[in-house]
Amino acid sequence: MLVGLTLLALAGCSKPVPVAVVVPPALVGHIYPTLVQMPPPSSKRVKITSTQQETYQQAFNLIGLKSALMIGAFSCGQKSQYDTFMTAFQPHILAEQHVMDSYFHRFARSGGQSREDAFETILANNQSANARSQGAFFCLNNSAEFKAVLALPTPQALDNFVTDQAPPVP
Repeated sequence: MLVGLTLLALAGCSKPVPVAVVVPPALVGHIYPTLVQMPPPSSKRVKITSTQQETYQQAFNLIGLKSALMIGAFSCGQKSQYDTFMTAFQPHILAEQHVMDSYFHRFARSGGQSREDAFETILANNQSANARSQGAFFCLNNSAEFKAVLALPTPQALDNFVTDQAPPVP
């Protein structure tokens, strides 16, 4: 009986063994940051109106989403979803790419193209690092993001999606 009580007492004093619990990231909302930080203009004398800021930010957000989805398409074998996305929204994405191009050419003067190329490279590198940090969940998350994006009916709904506004309910 003494041995049983001793074991019971020792068992009650032992600390619980920590158990690692891996919880996948929530599949609600965006898996990618939708706000892409715009680089500042190269001159402090350049002024951007609030309307211009909104227009440029929208373009940066959309191009950021396109880049993130492309990383996922190549990393996860989801090229067909990416192609479907680009086919559905290509004219709108191209127009937003031109808005971003104009930002760099307007506010970086002669070095605009090289600054834009560097920006897009850094953006893709950061998104790739984010993908690696998600590990096994990345492809699952990317698939969920594709599902959400491909359900959007219009370019306006895509714009709302990248500004974190809920897509319209049909």
